[in-house]
Amino acid sequence: MTTDSTRRAMRAHTRGHWPMVRATGTVTLAFDDRHRRRMAMTDDSGAAFLLDLPRAVALDDGDGLEMTDGGWLRVVAAPEELMEVRVPGPAESFARIAWHLGNRHLPVQIIGDTIRLRRDHVIEDMLKGLGAEVRDVLLPFMPEGGAYGGHAHGGGHAHAHDHDDHHHDHGHGHDHGHDHGHSHSHSHSHSHSHTHGHGHER
Repeated sequence: MTTDSTRRAMRAHTRGHWPMVRATGTVTLAFDDRHRRRMAMTDDSGAAFLLDLPRAVALDDGDGLEMTDGGWLRVVAAPEELMEVRVPGPAESFARIAWHLGNRHLPVQIIGDTIRLRRDHVIEDMLKGLGAEVRDVLLPFMPEGGAYGGHAHGGGHAHAHDHDDHHHDHGHGHDHGHDHGHSHSHSHSHSHSHTHGHGHER
């Protein structure tokens, strides 16, 4: 429950489009919590505030939250347990692995010839079976925007995937808890309310 005196973050601004020198604090968030519309949060000093945006947006490291009390909070991407994937050999090998990951609707971060994604032993086994080199890392996770859509400034997005011919048997039940302000028209078993059950067939 909130009151009129609750400190709120009403607007999000992308890095470089807000006065960073005026930041009065920081809030460190994992990837899932950087894609919300409305949620009670605590900044890094321990002060509570309410994230209360017009729509769900994807916040990145260095973005700014404009507060109703006149202050600003800088968003910091929290380190997360990830896999870093390298693919020796021709470009076709990299493309093949990227296709397998995309076919499973997994959010990934691509940096040059390296792919980063959340740690998952089933996916790790699949990647190694395809010839990839995989190592565990603890780093901020900033996946490609196409995975979940818009960025902090004007990032409204509506997913309308009509996958009538796909049925993914998702056995990992990753509960991403995204408060997306948009509708998903999925006829396969992505329960975007938002429990993403990413399925991994071996």
